[in-house]
Amino acid sequence: MKSSSSTQHVRRNALAFIGESTLFGLGLVFASTTTLLPEFVSRLTGSAVLVGLIISLTEGAWRAPQLLFANWLANKPRKKAYLIRAGLVGRPMYLILALALALGVTRVPPLAVTLFFLLHTTTYVSLSIDTIVWWDVLAKAIPASRRGRVLGFSTALRGVISIGVGLLVAFLLGDSGPGFPTAYTIFFAAAGGCFVLSLVSWSFIVEPAEPVDKRRPTWPEYGRQIAGILRGSSAFRRLLAVQLLSGFNGLALGFFGLFGIKQLGFAPSTLGIFAMVQTVSGIMAGLWFARVSERSGNHRIIQIATLVSVTGPLVALAFLVAPDLLWRPLYGWTFVSIGVFQTAQFVGFASLNIDLAPSGQRSTYVGLFNTLSSLVIVWPAIGGWLLQRTSYGVLFGLTAGGLLIAHAASWFLPSVPSIPEIERRGKPPLL
Repeated sequence: MKSSSSTQHVRRNALAFIGESTLFGLGLVFASTTTLLPEFVSRLTGSAVLVGLIISLTEGAWRAPQLLFANWLANKPRKKAYLIRAGLVGRPMYLILALALALGVTRVPPLAVTLFFLLHTTTYVSLSIDTIVWWDVLAKAIPASRRGRVLGFSTALRGVISIGVGLLVAFLLGDSGPGFPTAYTIFFAAAGGCFVLSLVSWSFIVEPAEPVDKRRPTWPEYGRQIAGILRGSSAFRRLLAVQLLSGFNGLALGFFGLFGIKQLGFAPSTLGIFAMVQTVSGIMAGLWFARVSERSGNHRIIQIATLVSVTGPLVALAFLVAPDLLWRPLYGWTFVSIGVFQTAQFVGFASLNIDLAPSGQRSTYVGLFNTLSSLVIVWPAIGGWLLQRTSYGVLFGLTAGGLLIAHAASWFLPSVPSIPEIERRGKPPLL
């Protein structure tokens, strides 16, 4: 009976995770930090620095607080409710933004862009709690042998639906659509709606309890635990190094779409097609990476994704040098590279980090990895500053060079999850 109940919960949890991930991912398509949001801010301000700031604030608000929240959650045997509480704060923010646009806030561009950054940042600060809880509950509720399948299937399902989303975006931004800002009112309302509905799917998850130390570590104890992870796990250090080097991707991430429109002459409606290409690429990568994860390990996903990511800025450079000699649809490959890499962040980097984490320390590993990874937030803002002072050629060239170094470093990742030295000695984790 116990086995049957356990199996039933695994199936229910898998469906709930797929629903949550799919709906949340669709929300991200409607509020894409690589296509729609850069164009929105560019229309309001014309500032490349502010466009770059979108991804910097996104990454910083999401990653930086996680280590603090991880300690706060460390002594909670069940964590599901904390994602719900954070979600009720952060996930409706785009609905508020949509309402502000409907009321005419874009007539005062400084107010509109300030409100956008405030609400957008609030969303992603709440997601810093979401991320810690999400991965911890996933590790408890879904067996390791089936996690890759759940993540891959949710990515694929989201991608299939996103084909229609991309066509809708193209129509709304096209000559027959309502134009700016009405189209963005629709986008942000849809994003907020998907985020809230994803929270409903999350509520159906049955979270197993897990033994934890009932006493929350003091901050000095927590600091020693973190220092022990950094000293004792060379695999963790290598994974973090590759993540930080991959941050070079952020230099150009918000500017591929703007380059296509302003330099290559694509219509603004093409942003919908670019978003669709990026998402469909995520589908294919998700399905492929699910098999790679089960057969070869999550390290292989990172190696593949970092190699593909190098090709994005190289294609952009080729169009910069010889736009008339190249087939124009080929420019869409830049968004293929983004889709593949972003899927790898979810299925590869995060999953390998979970593999490395001992039971009971997953929240700390997730928080530590993502907080230290927040160092990458400087790259998008630097990219905007660099573009204003140099050229697209310099921007894309530096991006490609940095990503090539990241790919080389990925070959030093562990091929199997390693056991931290402290666990091999059978000692408690520094507390």
